[in-house]
Amino acid sequence: MRCYFHLMGGDGPMLDRRGVDVSSVAEARDKALQAIAELRAEYSEPLRDWNGWRLEVVDETGLLLCTIRLNPAN
Repeated sequence: MRCYFHLMGGDGPMLDRRGVDVSSVAEARDKALQAIAELRAEYSEPLRDWNGWRLEVVDETGLLLCTIRLNPAN
């Protein structure tokens, strides 16, 4: 299945137009968590406010598979 990772927050959504092939929803969630870790590492300035931001994982039909909040507590 092909999944897309849309970053939601700030001034509006940043839509993933390429997506990635995964074998399960669990694998999609794992890849989403990995992407979040990379985002946090790239934008790690102490004042970065991730409150209200989330990563939405959808399939090729647009069905929402999971949502992961980017708050530091996640």
